[in-house]
Amino acid sequence: MTFLFLHLSAAGQTLPDQLSKPQTPFKMGIGIQLLPDSICSSEILSFENLYQLAGVNEYPAINPSFDDHHLRQIIQYYSLNPDEMEKELHRYAKKLLEEGKVDEAWQVLLAG
Repeated sequence: MTFLFLHLSAAGQTLPDQLSKPQTPFKMGIGIQLLPDSICSSEILSFENLYQLAGVNEYPAINPSFDDHHLRQIIQYYSLNPDEMEKELHRYAKKLLEEGKVDEAWQVLLAG
């Protein structure tokens, strides 16, 4: 892009508006370093999944109005075995991420 700008400037031309201005504002995301250790060290979530979770603009908070039948089933069934519950929550979050449902996946992970 810099080369194009210099070339056009030397020729007395300017960049077209669509090249000189970003179409959407750049959003950095929270970054992988802010993900909880239990998520970063997951044996179930892939690097791509972590990248999706880290792409949110601010660290999510638990949404008390979030209601998910499958999440309730996981919590009820695995309530006596926290390690297995975490694995099952990660499996469900992975499924949601593969469907592009990042906010829902965060809510599932925050429930653990």
